[in-house]
Amino acid sequence: MNSMISKFGTFAIASTFGVAMATTAIAADRTLSLGVGYLEDAVAAPGVQFWADRINELTNDELEVEIFWASQLGGARDTVQAVATGAVDAQLDVIELLVTFEPNIGALSLPLVFDDRAHFSRFIGSRVFGEMLDALESDGIIFPGREGLSDPQVATNWTRPFDRGVLANRPIFSPDDLEGVKMRMYESEIPIKSWEALGASIQVVPWPDVYTALATGVVDAMTGTISDNYEWKHFEHAPYWTNVHEYFQLSHPWMSKITWDSLTDSQRAAIDQATIETSYIFYQLLIDSDAWSRARAQEEFGLVVIEPPIGPWIERMEPALADFEARGLVEEGLVARMRAAE
Repeated sequence: MNSMISKFGTFAIASTFGVAMATTAIAADRTLSLGVGYLEDAVAAPGVQFWADRINELTNDELEVEIFWASQLGGARDTVQAVATGAVDAQLDVIELLVTFEPNIGALSLPLVFDDRAHFSRFIGSRVFGEMLDALESDGIIFPGREGLSDPQVATNWTRPFDRGVLANRPIFSPDDLEGVKMRMYESEIPIKSWEALGASIQVVPWPDVYTALATGVVDAMTGTISDNYEWKHFEHAPYWTNVHEYFQLSHPWMSKITWDSLTDSQRAAIDQATIETSYIFYQLLIDSDAWSRARAQEEFGLVVIEPPIGPWIERMEPALADFEARGLVEEGLVARMRAAE
């Protein structure tokens, strides 16, 4: 991995300052549109730029990727629809956005399905996840560099490194400690039922109101990443964070099948290669960002990070997962297949 980061990392950093891969005076034969929600100065922005520039380089200027930052092409879900119809060529975002086209992708957001990040990465390279990608392809969405996901490192690279845990105003070591805890949640049945099953008392609070809810005692706890909660200063009133690996998020580029089918074999191969290479850039950028946020939260707010045994959490979640399948919210047997995937 380090050799790959060394090989491509210098370019990504340089491109941020505009000193590498300067725009060529020769116009590309074709321009592809890429919609992203990131701001142009976001942590992951150099990774997005690397993907675009690397495609241009590997196709010898046949393809240029024009990046539309900050949802200029519309909201994330609207852009998904536009990619499927060919109105937009590509998008780079979290895979949960694709649940409209493949409902089983929703199961990736179920709490406590996977033991750890390595377990999730094995699933991403499995036949079970491949079936989900096949379903997306039938609806007009292609994952470039798909074969690379069978490499556990590439799968790990595209998995966001921001662990999701329980932020609280008291130490939480096991589900038993959630008894009587008022936990903030957003309005969605599966996470609400999941955390009720784990023992919390759920209070639905919109995200902009969370800081006040923590400060006034309306809620005692919430779920989320260190990075997000540091940015919103939530640790001022809830300085304990328990890493339960609630679920893992895959971020990856996808393309319109209409666009993909119109490309030459060599152009598709170039995009596949660029996608795999870009995964290493994304990994390093986000790992560094996560480490920075954690260090700042510990220094500024006295953040205490708790790494509990995960077994009791997974065990307590089992009845809720079974109930979701029994009620048809999750395909019957899907959780077991995901866990067993290699």
